[in-house]
Amino acid sequence: MSMVIGMTDRRQRIQFLKRTKEHDKYGEPLDIWETVKAVWASKEPILGNEYFTALTTNTKVEVKFNCRYTPGITNDMRIKHGNEVYEILSAINVKTLNRDLLCYCRLVDE
Repeated sequence: MSMVIGMTDRRQRIQFLKRTKEHDKYGEPLDIWETVKAVWASKEPILGNEYFTALTTNTKVEVKFNCRYTPGITNDMRIKHGNEVYEILSAINVKTLNRDLLCYCRLVDE
C-alpha cells in the first residue's frame, strides 16, 4: 500500500462561517453567521508539544482543521463541523504555497 507524503485524511465536511453585516433597529450588529464555503478537512486534537505551546499563549486551542487552501479565510470567521461551532484562532497558509490551510480553533460556548 503506497502512502503519499503530506496527504491528510480529509474526510470531515466543514463549513466556513462569516458574521453578517446586519444590524438591529438600534444599530447593534446581529449575531448571525452565514456559510461562506463548505470543504473537506481533517480534524485533529492538539496533542504533545502543540498542546503545551497552546497553553502558554492562553488561546486555549483545542483542535486543528487541515484543508485545501481557500483564499479569504480569516481569524474573525468560524468553522461549523456537524453540530459544533469553532472559533478560528489562527488560519495559516502552510508554507505560503496556497495548497494547504491549517486552522487552529476552539469550541464556541453558546
